[in-house]
Amino acid sequence: MAEVDPTRGHVLHVEDDAAVAGSVALLLRRAGFEVDNAPDGEAALRRIVDEGLRPDVLIVDFALAGEMDGCDTAEAICRALGGPRPTIVLSGVLSDAALPWLPGAPLWPMPKTVCPEELVRAVELFCSLQRGRPARAAADHAR
Repeated sequence: MAEVDPTRGHVLHVEDDAAVAGSVALLLRRAGFEVDNAPDGEAALRRIVDEGLRPDVLIVDFALAGEMDGCDTAEAICRALGGPRPTIVLSGVLSDAALPWLPGAPLWPMPKTVCPEELVRAVELFCSLQRGRPARAAADHAR
């Protein structure tokens, strides 16, 4: 198993199915990512606000249990973080899923029976995009 490398990227996965959450966490940790989980939108927001969690990438299940679906959750998390985060939306039925309203954030809908290699590649890409954001923002501000 690869050692988690905090510079590789930090993922927050919001998933109400414990088996799926555990499998995705194991996969991403083996690929070297730091992974935190939350079972629903409310718990994810508590982790952001109370624990100061600052993920580079969000993975949300579209059909979450609780008051908020995956779109509501991603939008609320990004508001709490003060800006958009690259977001992967997992859904058992992609044709029934919606995407969150996150202007400026890359979004990637994926089937819940996702190919492990594709998920790792998506997280790698999104983490690299997120790492480039501060440098781009500083350059834009200097102009």
